[in-house]
Amino acid sequence: MDEPEPQQPSCCFDEWAAANARRARSKETVAPITTALLAALEAAGLEGRTVLDVGCGTGDLALAALAHGAASAYGCDLGSGSVEHARTLARERGLEDRAVFEVADGSVAPLPAADVVVLNRVVCCYPDPGALLRNTLGAAGSVYALSAPVDRGLAGVVNRVVVRVSNVWYALRTSKFHGFRVFVHDVGDLDERIRAAGFAPTHRERRRIVWELAVYARP
Repeated sequence: MDEPEPQQPSCCFDEWAAANARRARSKETVAPITTALLAALEAAGLEGRTVLDVGCGTGDLALAALAHGAASAYGCDLGSGSVEHARTLARERGLEDRAVFEVADGSVAPLPAADVVVLNRVVCCYPDPGALLRNTLGAAGSVYALSAPVDRGLAGVVNRVVVRVSNVWYALRTSKFHGFRVFVHDVGDLDERIRAAGFAPTHRERRRIVWELAVYARP
């Protein structure tokens, strides 16, 4: 059994969320991988469903899911500033009555049950994603989706090099990043854990070469 890993510091999440919040005022979803994940979730079925967005950042994915038919959304993030940006964006889009955003670590916090659970660019922020997957899979009803760095082939090599360089940079700026690191995990292992929880893959694709997106549903 996996031991719970130490929580990553919120450090730079708030700063990144602030930049994303500015961009979210001119487009529905900020990152291309988020846009692709939203499309895959819509294909899996969002109408009338509840959504849990773990590591929600500025909340653009959760709010876009509401705009595309979801009934309600709950988002959590380690950064308090990120959550404030998400709440502000919800008010600006007129969705504050259907969206709740809170500061929480998705690997250990009690999570509300939801029809659709999403981890977008989150597993790469944990040194061991075991507890994160167990906790979020326990909350998932019908659909489970995630995006993670590709770990195989040339793209996997590129990702590992970029991550290694990035982590050196984070280590050199300890006062800003407070020990934050990113990781490339075995996507095949993630897939096995999700299947073992009773989900079957329904959609998989690569975006911008280095990101892998996967959607699962209960048979």
